[in-house]
Amino acid sequence: MSNALDHYGDELTLRLSGITETRLLDDDAALTRFMRELVDRIGMTVIAGPLVATENGPPEKAGKSAVVILAESHAAIHTYPHLREIFVNIFSCKPFREADVLDEFHKLIGDYEITEHTFTRRGEEWPRDLTAARELWSAQRIPG
Repeated sequence: MSNALDHYGDELTLRLSGITETRLLDDDAALTRFMRELVDRIGMTVIAGPLVATENGPPEKAGKSAVVILAESHAAIHTYPHLREIFVNIFSCKPFREADVLDEFHKLIGDYEITEHTFTRRGEEWPRDLTAARELWSAQRIPG
């Protein structure tokens, strides 16, 4: 079993398909509420947002994007009501339970199928010591 301090954070990416209830996927207020409830459920701290934007165009590309900036990183979703699909990305330096994320989506959209899924440990070489992290960042920075 890995130690929570042996990497920077975790990133969850999902593609949810075959969504049974698409009505709220095109509702700004519902998506704003959902993003707040999602990050609250997984124990994150909102520092900006949620922001919801509309993508118009042909039905296969139309939908909503919702993002929230977290003290721990970010959470974003992209909805495609016509296709009955959602793309999800959650990145956090604080551990979270994937099951909690999936439960919140069940509340929003009913049943669905997970057609793409990755859960990645990010920053395994990222130093925990802030001095070392600053030196690593400075060494990789492009000179201005």
